[in-house]
Amino acid sequence: MRCLSLLFVLVTLQTFGQSARYDSLWNDPAVEALIREGIETNRKGDFTLVVTDRQGKPIRNASIEIRQIKHTFLFGANIFMLNGFKTAEQNRQYEAAFTTLFNSAVIPYYWKPLEPQEGKIRFAAGSEEIYRRPPPDVVLDFCQKNGLTPKGHTLVWDNLTWSYPTWFPKDTAKMQPLIDRRIRQIAERYGQSIKIWDVVNETIINSPKAPLPEDYALKAFKTAASVYPKDTRLILNEATHIWENYHREYSPFYMLIENLKAKGADIRGLGLQFHFFSEPLFAKTLAGNAMTPAELFRTLDLYSRFKLPIQISEITIPTLPAGPQGEQIQARLTRNYYRLWFSYPSVEAIYWWNLADGSAAPGEDKWGGGFLKEDLSPKPAYVVLNDLINKEWKTSISTTTKDSNTVAFRGFYGEYVAKITVGKKVIEKNFNLIKGQTNTLKIEL
Repeated sequence: MRCLSLLFVLVTLQTFGQSARYDSLWNDPAVEALIREGIETNRKGDFTLVVTDRQGKPIRNASIEIRQIKHTFLFGANIFMLNGFKTAEQNRQYEAAFTTLFNSAVIPYYWKPLEPQEGKIRFAAGSEEIYRRPPPDVVLDFCQKNGLTPKGHTLVWDNLTWSYPTWFPKDTAKMQPLIDRRIRQIAERYGQSIKIWDVVNETIINSPKAPLPEDYALKAFKTAASVYPKDTRLILNEATHIWENYHREYSPFYMLIENLKAKGADIRGLGLQFHFFSEPLFAKTLAGNAMTPAELFRTLDLYSRFKLPIQISEITIPTLPAGPQGEQIQARLTRNYYRLWFSYPSVEAIYWWNLADGSAAPGEDKWGGGFLKEDLSPKPAYVVLNDLINKEWKTSISTTTKDSNTVAFRGFYGEYVAKITVGKKVIEKNFNLIKGQTNTLKIEL
């Protein structure tokens, strides 16, 4: 953070202090109504609970407590720092902060650290330790024990720095069999346990000095579709420019999707990144001149034309300037963006990127883009998001069956537990409120 120019810090302070335009855009009654109505319509459904005795007769005056314990919608982050801190206590703090907030985790499958030597793949526990790259088996085990939906990132990425192994050939003719082999090996081991994959990452932001084979993205999707189960979400993930580089159906990412689909790529989801890795962009945003509600809605509208699920796949909102004021700015933007994305029908998941400051990739820590400080204490943004995910967007009901044995309510989609008490008899029952179906549960006492 110290490397940021004093000029930018002063400009940021001045901009946010005079952000009447920013406030007016996000407080616009029409925008607020669109977000509220979207959440109510797209994230909630009706449920009916019927309580009877074993003969089917109504039971009245039963005490009923209904509590949501998990969302259907996915809220997550990368979990690259699992077991990656210096002390056991720090690792425990990280795990607790992660599992309190999120129900999904991004597991690293970057080729370079996963297979540092050809044929020697770091899948299993006990593999060579590499910073921010825990073995997938270890992470998957943690996900399964903590009820986290795992997501694999990424199978193919045209990036010389982070993706290509040092042993990778420079001859493109020799690359394709290795790419196909990698996709198959990962599918054989994880295809049944991980149902969400970034198949290709940042196709438009490529590495011209070391290009992958021609039509590598198409080939990757065809190979993935041939080895992963039909219910696997195969995602095309793209960088933040998709929000700015908007030219309707002539937007580069839009045309890429059309091109791949026309050639037979089985794309089953779209990943839209949202990193503020630009000081001018962040300043423009605070001034209300970039990343506005209208711009976000129009981008989502555009890519929803493909009728594919959308994931907001990687998010970095910086803490600028460093300190309490920057933390409040981060929290404010986080709340605004999450509410908008959560309201939108095509969006099925939102993934923050780095949970804790001081644990990002080299060059990214200057942004202070974590929800936790370096000492792993929560920032205001963590508190704000926890209030949304675990309070405002979770349903809890306490009531009694008075004149009827039926309890009807409208709640957020997800998993619930119902506790019914009649006299000294208590029954607990888990159930799911599922989108697109009639949700009724009959409980006999």
